[in-house]
Amino acid sequence: MTNLVHGLTALGSLPAILYLFLGAVIGVVVGAIPGLSTAVVLSLILVFVYHVDLTGTLCLFLGTHAGSYYSASVSSILLNSPPHPEAVPLTLDGYPMARNGEPGRALGLSACSTFVGGLIGCVVFVIFIQFMNTLPKALHPPDYVAVITLAIVLVGVLGGESAGKALVSSGAGLVLASVGPSTITGIYRYTFGAAGLDSGISLVALALGIFVIPQMVMIFGTGTATARQDMMGRRFEVSQADDGLNTPASSAYRRQMASGVLEAIRRWPVLLQSGVVGAISGMIPGIGGFTGNYLAYGIARQTSRKRDQYGTGIADGIIAPEGSSLAKEAGHMIPILGLGIPGGIGGALFIGALAIQNIKTGYGFTQAYPVIPYEIAWILLLSGLIGTLIGLGVGPRAARIANVPGPLLVPVIFVLCATGSFLVDTQFFSVVEVIAFGLMGFALRRLGYPLGSFILALILGPTLETNVYLTRNVYPGVSFIADRPLADVLFVLAILVLLSKVRETRRAKARRTAAANEIEPGDVPDNVSGEVPDDVPGDILGEVPGDILGEVPGQPDRPMSFPLLAVVTSGALLAGSLWAGLYAATSYGFTTATIPVIGSALVFVPCLWLFPRDLARYVAWGRSRRAMRGQDRNDPSAESALPISGAPSALEGSGARVAPLARRFISIENSWARNGQYRREVTGFAWFAGVILLCWLVGFIWGSGIFLVVYGLTSTHRYLTTWRSRAIFTFLTCGLTCLAVYEMFALTYLSYTPVIHF
Repeated sequence: MTNLVHGLTALGSLPAILYLFLGAVIGVVVGAIPGLSTAVVLSLILVFVYHVDLTGTLCLFLGTHAGSYYSASVSSILLNSPPHPEAVPLTLDGYPMARNGEPGRALGLSACSTFVGGLIGCVVFVIFIQFMNTLPKALHPPDYVAVITLAIVLVGVLGGESAGKALVSSGAGLVLASVGPSTITGIYRYTFGAAGLDSGISLVALALGIFVIPQMVMIFGTGTATARQDMMGRRFEVSQADDGLNTPASSAYRRQMASGVLEAIRRWPVLLQSGVVGAISGMIPGIGGFTGNYLAYGIARQTSRKRDQYGTGIADGIIAPEGSSLAKEAGHMIPILGLGIPGGIGGALFIGALAIQNIKTGYGFTQAYPVIPYEIAWILLLSGLIGTLIGLGVGPRAARIANVPGPLLVPVIFVLCATGSFLVDTQFFSVVEVIAFGLMGFALRRLGYPLGSFILALILGPTLETNVYLTRNVYPGVSFIADRPLADVLFVLAILVLLSKVRETRRAKARRTAAANEIEPGDVPDNVSGEVPDDVPGDILGEVPGDILGEVPGQPDRPMSFPLLAVVTSGALLAGSLWAGLYAATSYGFTTATIPVIGSALVFVPCLWLFPRDLARYVAWGRSRRAMRGQDRNDPSAESALPISGAPSALEGSGARVAPLARRFISIENSWARNGQYRREVTGFAWFAGVILLCWLVGFIWGSGIFLVVYGLTSTHRYLTTWRSRAIFTFLTCGLTCLAVYEMFALTYLSYTPVIHF
């Protein structure tokens, strides 16, 4: 009880309160904008963690994370556009209720459920704090290896499209985690004399490059409002979205909100059940972050007498997922603090933030820092309350930001990424790392490689290396199989999860093939994505399955097909993993080379299958494209059809045929310049490279100013049609951003004198 009180009093200072409010406000704004994930803003916040005390770091980081959960319901309910996968269950009943004329009631139900669920989760978290220090004692080194393996596999499988790509992401993370000094021998690996790599990969540069830069490039390439594009850079339309956004804040609307809050309290059994389910699911690394809301929604539906009404706008369908949303984050703190094992991207970044503050999670955490767990519980509770109250007041209006064209937000984020990465260690090498990881993150995200398992493997790499070494020395050979049955069970579970994913992928492929064979001429798939040229009749795509146009039937979240990018990426991963493994095996001792070799093998083995498949698809696609062009030149009006041998797997062997005009559209859709989107994405990377070059030449303040002026006057004409509007936008963004850059340098107590380089 004393530590619980001390945890609250630690938040009594004015800076802590300001950081808490600032984090909650940032979370509300970011959570209301589809297309901008919480990982993006948390990556940016890592920049400031170096220059903020521990309490400020906890308030800013957790405040942003917790504050985003209610505001995510705003875009999910009003726009039917969930900002992150966990918010999808809310749309099943939240959006229908809003469309039925009760948006205020839906938001009131969501607000009360989020806060009360967070309260339940915090209570469960506080109870388990008493036993947190006993968790590591129950685990021996083989158990730690098994738990880490299971967590990485679960996150990769749940967040990716195939088991092979999950293994590749995990292996790549382990290889990058081994850069720098070994945690066992202290020998430097893969540094090659570069001083910037002596301390390993910069976590801030990695987070900015993997999450922020690809998202900004996709926003720039789509060229539309963030509310009308998904996380894969695909454009879609939000039907009747403006009706929800323009709901007046009248007395009737406020009465709807009040009735929703009271109704959620009256349905306390569902609320209590969902909060407990969320908290418990959050304790399981790799599961709670992705499936907690789905699990709470499913249990509520199965135990309800009105299960047939779910999906039509029923109140319990909103209470169940929202009651779990913040509760699972509170439960997630138990494995993070007690074992040092996160279950998702947010948890991995939080461990990175604590490491920056020289706080090590895992064994002995509650003994070394007895007040911090209770401080975290209070921060989660208060930031959830603040975020909910702010969201109730300004949430619908904040959601209007989602209609702002994304490219208008891009230049400011680019400048902050370049400046922030430099301020971490005052080395320009970190800025170069950002663009390198940006290219890598863009390719991985586009092709469906799970970034969650990648970042988890990189964060947990040192812990895994230590426990692999201890396992090898304490349990010679494979004796741990007989001595540690818990590790055996966890390893078997990991293998079963991988096999289950393989089976699921094969079944999905079979369903897609069957669906492609059943397509009738004149049928237009519902999931056709992308911008169709105006001169293409509505029925011209009748024989074109959605898999060709970028989506898989029944799987709208599956990435589009990119033949050239796929073969280049898998080929680079195959060659890079082979080189990394051979170099480690021949240049380092057995102990030093263990983790690099394991990581390289995890990349190399799946790529032995991925690369030939991607190469075959690219060759077949190119052959079909040339055949289409040749037939169009010989007989432009011919209605005869050509088998699409180069199509993705859904069409292989299906005999699907398309008309010449449709084939021409397919050619456009699969080329790098799909309606100009891919060309704009390349331009987006060029803009970021321009920021880096200008900052290197004339310094960050002057370089940022020049970049913002050039960008504002040349790249905003599609959204700001007059010179006056472009001039005003340029003046405001340039002035405010340059002031922010100056203050960032002042905050770090650096006196940076620009030096012109030639």
